[in-house]
Amino acid sequence: MKYRFLYRPSWVFLHVTVVAAIVLMINLGLWQYSRYGERIDFNKIVSARIDAQPKQLQSLLTELGTDGIEASDLEWLNVSVSGTYLDDQTLLAVNRSQEGISGVDPLTPLLIGGSSINSGSGDQVVLVNRGFITQATATPKAPAGTVQLIARVRVSESRRFGELSDPTTGKLSEVINIDLPRLSQQIKNLNTEIYLEVLDSQPKDSPAIARIADPVLSTGSHLSYTAQWFIFSVFVAAGWVVVVRRKLKSG
Repeated sequence: MKYRFLYRPSWVFLHVTVVAAIVLMINLGLWQYSRYGERIDFNKIVSARIDAQPKQLQSLLTELGTDGIEASDLEWLNVSVSGTYLDDQTLLAVNRSQEGISGVDPLTPLLIGGSSINSGSGDQVVLVNRGFITQATATPKAPAGTVQLIARVRVSESRRFGELSDPTTGKLSEVINIDLPRLSQQIKNLNTEIYLEVLDSQPKDSPAIARIADPVLSTGSHLSYTAQWFIFSVFVAAGWVVVVRRKLKSG
């Protein structure tokens, strides 16, 4: 029987390897396709939020923790808030870039005006990312007095795999990550759920500060990776067929 060689141990091992490789590649393709779908959903949510009319920050913060609402449910929403900058507590988020230019983001706590967000908790402070400046630019002072901001909600950052981390103790003047729980060690009454990115300020901040760029809402390379993994699986199957046919011809 000319196909008997297919049952030899070395060929059985080849069959198992080929099947395992094909299954792995198909699953990787399906995983990339699911990531593509997740990215589309994410883009739709972010687009809707950044185009929405601003809401009062205080009203949004009172929703946190109620009905299962988390900080991530508020991220990218536009808010309005008034308060007073605590300029003496300004620090810098380093290793930032915008439009191909490296620089830093001045971060200044804002003492929210009006009333406390949580009854009985005293003054309420939210960290504000005032924008982007180049490395060579001296950090401008924050506007004095009461300011009215239109801003975008962001959530606390954490260290990504392979990145440097900030010291866990001591007072920081520069940070790699906008880690709100860590910064609450030095900024009294800091809200540790969210921070804000300024879209508009009255009075205006320094002209040296550029507004943080809108998020890039692309689908990335997930769809092309999906196609690549499926094509690779076809190549592996085709290679197996070629090897078997050559063996049959050689006898």
